[in-house]
This record gives sequence, structure tokens and C-alpha cells, in this order.
Amino acid sequence: MKQIIALIIIVFVFFGILSFSRYCVIQMTMQTEKLNNEYKNLINSSIRTKFLIEELSSLKRLEAMAFDSFNLKYPSGEDYESDNKKYSQR
Repeated sequence: MKQIIALIIIVFVFFGILSFSRYCVIQMTMQTEKLNNEYKNLINSSIRTKFLIEELSSLKRLEAMAFDSFNLKYPSGEDYESDNKKYSQR
């Protein structure tokens, strides 16, 4: 009788360990998938940010934005000033 009870306890422990290990594997797989999706989203965001920076750092685009949106003009003559010193374009 003791052997049957011991065998039943061993079987329950075995299936408990098997179930717990399967649960842990499923949790790790779900976490890995979540992290992979987050990584892909960050890579896509990084690529979009690089394209945006390249678009904004184009000199012609910045000049066009400055002239059209802000009505800025190129400086002329004695328009440069720094620390009470005036500089010409020459």
C-alpha cells in the first residue's frame, strides 16, 4: 500500500514538474515574441526618424523653408554682428 501511495505521489510530482516547465516555456516564448515585436517597431521608428532627419537636413529644403515660411533673406553688406564687431561678406 505504501508503494502505491509513493508511486502516486511520484506521478503527481512528475506531472506537476512537467506542467510547470511547459508553462515556463510558454511564458518565455510569449515574452520573446513581445520583445521581437518591440524591437521591430523600434527599428521601423529609427528608419523613419533617419529619413525625417535626412529630409530636414537637406540644405536646399532648409533654405526653401526659411525663405518661404519665415520670409528670411541672405544677409547683405554690414549685416553680420558679433560682440559689437561688424563683419562684411568679404
